[in-house]
Amino acid sequence: MLFAVSLSKVIAKVTRVPLPFLQIGLGVALAGLRIDSPLDPSLFLLLFVAPLLYVDANQFPRAELKPLGRPILQMAVGLVFFTVIGAGYFIDWMIPQMPMAACFALAAVLSPTDAVAVSGLIGEKKMPSRLMHLLEGEALLNDATGLVCLRFAVVAVLTGKFSAAQAAVSFVEVALGGLAIGAALSFAVMQGERWMDRLIGSHPAAQILRSLLLPFAAYLAAEHFEFSGILAAVAAGFVANWVLQEAPEVETRIKSEAITDMVQFTFNGLIFVLLGLQLPAIARSIPEVMKEEGFASAWVLGGFVLGITLVLGMLRLLWTWLALEWSFYRQKNRDGEIRHTPWRLLAVTMMAGVRGAITLAAVLSIPLTLQDGSPFPGRNLAVLLATGVLLFSMIAAAFGLPVALKGVQEPPESSAETKKRNAQILAAQAAITRLESAEHELSQNSAMADGYASIAARLMDYYRRRIEAFSGDDASRAKADALRAAERRLRLEAVRAERQQINTMLENHTLNSSEARAMLTKLDNTEATLKGN
Repeated sequence: MLFAVSLSKVIAKVTRVPLPFLQIGLGVALAGLRIDSPLDPSLFLLLFVAPLLYVDANQFPRAELKPLGRPILQMAVGLVFFTVIGAGYFIDWMIPQMPMAACFALAAVLSPTDAVAVSGLIGEKKMPSRLMHLLEGEALLNDATGLVCLRFAVVAVLTGKFSAAQAAVSFVEVALGGLAIGAALSFAVMQGERWMDRLIGSHPAAQILRSLLLPFAAYLAAEHFEFSGILAAVAAGFVANWVLQEAPEVETRIKSEAITDMVQFTFNGLIFVLLGLQLPAIARSIPEVMKEEGFASAWVLGGFVLGITLVLGMLRLLWTWLALEWSFYRQKNRDGEIRHTPWRLLAVTMMAGVRGAITLAAVLSIPLTLQDGSPFPGRNLAVLLATGVLLFSMIAAAFGLPVALKGVQEPPESSAETKKRNAQILAAQAAITRLESAEHELSQNSAMADGYASIAARLMDYYRRRIEAFSGDDASRAKADALRAAERRLRLEAVRAERQQINTMLENHTLNSSEARAMLTKLDNTEATLKGN
């Protein structure tokens, strides 16, 4: 499976097939080779979902959390409840042979969305950054909301009893308990890292390993007390992002980013490969389900899948429209400007509600039997329908999202490029101010005052060129960009020449391996900085 994930990116680049589809296809191919990997839902949530949500929360931009906090909660909590209720009653009406509680269980597993699948499906087509952050924030939290709703629905089927008031209280307890445990554990670990850095110094490999273990610890601790492990992992990621805003060592930051990217890509890929591994067995169960439920044709199942997918889309569309219209109405009362929701934005938001592997893991976690040993009513049908909706939503997004995104514009006030350019200008201005101050301090009563002034002048000239590249008119910016590009190319050529010389000396045994490794590591860091500049 890991080998399939490693190949998937290369094949996707060559074939232009969306990465999630390709990874699912590789999983189906592995299943055809009789590679059996049954999906254990509880293990799946611990090993794959918890670390991925931790990484996503850790990398979520802090600047976007405050302005997007309200809409994220509206989508991750309000929309999930709205979906469970609306889709639950619809499924109960459409498939009367399924118990109502089982219908709501199916609606609950279909409520979470997958932002990773969305980004993989749209490929190189750019989605407005704020909208993407909203979808990512929604996906961080709605997994837990959907799984908690599923827990209540399953209990209702097993016991035959359901209390809305008790469910509401339990939801608050489970959510707040998970958030508190994850936040407290992450805060303690991050503060412990700071204390150890001051006491014995930094050890990047050990520090990164402890960071990788944090989401598993948070998940297990929360689940031990019957709270939400998913929300605990999310809270741990957010707190780690806030408390340890910047690792004290450059080496730690570089290694951590590389390892995090590898873990994120690998685990995301494994999730879709595992999904593909389950599909053949699920497909083989279709005749049995048709016999159990008394359906005359497989087309009936297809009709159910289509109907549920359309209703989920309409519920998402309605909720988004109501939320945005209410936001515009509140804004009108503040500044008097009348605005309405762009229909393309509604279309993009609706089609971005792609269901992912969480849906499959959740539906497979439904118990096989009731307390008396009899089969759980409608479980096999729920697995089939959830799988069908998952695939259908991905196909619809793969074809529909690129079309809908053509007319969606990034709002000027949230333009990532504008913010980045302004940040570059302010950072360069701060650097010039600090250089002037440092040069003045070093030059006082020093015999090397002229040397300090010359060095400071060269460095300040570099930062002035950076400011010119990000400001001024188009001509001056183009000229500055060309000069910076030429300087970057020359410096890269110099770094590569240094690396080649060090490797030659290593091969000729005129330099030992430990010294060569330290020198090559510094050159790699320099080259990475130049390429990212």
